[in-house]
Amino acid sequence: MNKPNQVTFSTFNLLNYLEPPNAYYDFENIYSLDEWQKKQHWIAEAIRSTDCDVIGFQEIFSPESLQQLMNELGYPYFAVVDSAHVEDDYLYTSPVVGIASRYPIENVQPVTPDSSLLAAFNLSDNFSFNRTPVHATIELPHLSSTDCYVVHFKSQRPTEPKVEPAEPSDSSAEQKPQSDTLIKLHQEQLGSWLSSVQRGLEAQLLHQYITNQRYLTNQPVVLIGDFNKPLFNDEFRGLLSYSLNRDETSQHWLSHFRLRDSWDLYHQLHEEDLLEQRKPTHYYGASGSVLDYILMSNECDSHNSSSLMEISHYTVLEHHPINPSFEHDQFSTDHAVVSVTAHIREAQVRHKKAAANTAAFPLQTNGLSQPTPHLEIDLPFNKV
Repeated sequence: MNKPNQVTFSTFNLLNYLEPPNAYYDFENIYSLDEWQKKQHWIAEAIRSTDCDVIGFQEIFSPESLQQLMNELGYPYFAVVDSAHVEDDYLYTSPVVGIASRYPIENVQPVTPDSSLLAAFNLSDNFSFNRTPVHATIELPHLSSTDCYVVHFKSQRPTEPKVEPAEPSDSSAEQKPQSDTLIKLHQEQLGSWLSSVQRGLEAQLLHQYITNQRYLTNQPVVLIGDFNKPLFNDEFRGLLSYSLNRDETSQHWLSHFRLRDSWDLYHQLHEEDLLEQRKPTHYYGASGSVLDYILMSNECDSHNSSSLMEISHYTVLEHHPINPSFEHDQFSTDHAVVSVTAHIREAQVRHKKAAANTAAFPLQTNGLSQPTPHLEIDLPFNKV
């Protein structure tokens, strides 16, 4: 669709996107053909309604099926950088992330952690992304080559112990009595903390990769994904940081690498909506929270002198998790679909028009205080 002055980004958790007859997580979790067609239809409807240009997907088990669907919907460019883990030929247990675009993807690669940074903190053998992020460079109108990242950070589910607790030795006289319930409590608490640590490491190492890329290329950045916890939590502090500890002078230089929540960028421009409450993107029982985000660099910050675009719309497709129709939404997703539209700034439009006029009518001075336009007259004898 021709939208010359705007670009729309979306983040879309597909919830167990796996074509039958394969199973996800358990051998009993298999869509029937009818259920799969309903899920495909729901996804297509949601994408048409958001009318987005770039979509970051999470929970992909069947990338080939998704690529075919996206091509039918008018997104000829699609990429993943990893494959889902499969056991026993058809039991899938670890999905991947992917990206689809109406505009050309110039380059795509996995986000890889910096081995030297890991070694410096003695983490070389102990870290890998739970789901490898996608780094796609896309040729976008007005923004030109833009680095788009898709992530799905570690869930809040406690990390499982890798081995069972050791059995007590035969010297039972010195063995203290143990409680199975207490053992489970301690494992759950430690596992929950380790999940937070994993999310924090993923966020920090991703941020290091993004800022290094921006330093090398100076290209705009859009980070799309399911963060699995609200952005204000400590594990994501590094994603939003742009100053050194106890060094305020560093902020000016590092502000070039700043990422901001698109919700904040939208509201700073639309002050009349400041009291509007942010809609949750996921519900656990009756409790809602914002887990799905789109972060952007200075090029989309209307308060920044280097901005090219401004956030004109922020929408949350949320009817299916809060007021679902069973017949229509039973095979949808447990996340809302978040979309953000960036418009070219009016100042940029005026600047481009002025530049075009200058190119058409180059100015030359004639010795007077005001320049006069130099007009090229198309005379008959100049024509061939």
